[in-house]
Amino acid sequence: MKVLHNMFVWQLLKSVGKILAVVLCCHVFLNMPVFAYDASLVAKIKQGVDSWNQFRKDNPSYVIDLRMADFRNANLKGIDFSKAKLKRVNFSDANLVEADLSGAELEEANLKGVNLSRGRVSDADLSEADLSGGFFIETDFSRSVMTRTNLQKAFLGKAKMGEANLSWSDFKNANLDLADLTDAKLVGVNLEKTGLFAAALSGADLRDASLVGADLRSAYLSKADLRGADLSFGEKMAAASLNNANLSFANLAGTDLKGAETRNTTFFGASVSAKTILPNGSRGSAAWAKTKEAQFVK
Repeated sequence: MKVLHNMFVWQLLKSVGKILAVVLCCHVFLNMPVFAYDASLVAKIKQGVDSWNQFRKDNPSYVIDLRMADFRNANLKGIDFSKAKLKRVNFSDANLVEADLSGAELEEANLKGVNLSRGRVSDADLSEADLSGGFFIETDFSRSVMTRTNLQKAFLGKAKMGEANLSWSDFKNANLDLADLTDAKLVGVNLEKTGLFAAALSGADLRDASLVGADLRSAYLSKADLRGADLSFGEKMAAASLNNANLSFANLAGTDLKGAETRNTTFFGASVSAKTILPNGSRGSAAWAKTKEAQFVK
């Protein structure tokens, strides 16, 4: 009986061992990258941008798969990465001035500190990418998907972001002076202390956005949807255009609206306080709030 018992225990241990081995293999497999870049393409890029761009012209249908490749600190000025697969690529601190990334797949890519000024990134997917501290002066992001993207402290002066989806992205302390965000989707976006001087935001969807401390001087917000947006204690809205904008339930407590254009602007349910400076320069009051169907808060 003892021998049989020992044999049973031995067989049981062997079975358990096999199961553990299978579990371990599955764990390793599931945590392995499901894609990797085409090494031959990286070798071609190392031959120089001119050579690479000629290769793209000669092979227009070639699928460019560079997912997870590392190009940090690389000089790729003027390179053609249009329609390329660039998910999770590391472009940190690279020179991509005047590069073409239009239609590219850049989800979760690292573009921290990159210089992509005057580049083309229209119709691309940059969701959850990191563009913090980067330079994107006059860069074209038109119609791109940039949801939950990190753009903190990025320089985006004169950038073109019309019709782009930027919802839930973080622009804190970024510079968007003179940028074009016409009809852009900016739901829940963080624009705290962001420079938006003379920015075009006509028709933009800014519902539930945070604009606390943002510089909106001369910004064009005609027909913008600012329902539920937080503009509290915004001190820089001189000459901003809010004509036909919707500020329903927005937080305007302490906001300086002196000189702002508010023709046909909706203030229904918006919070106004005695610290709010109205467009005519007077202090916010319960009487003014009542005429606009807003709510006066202390």
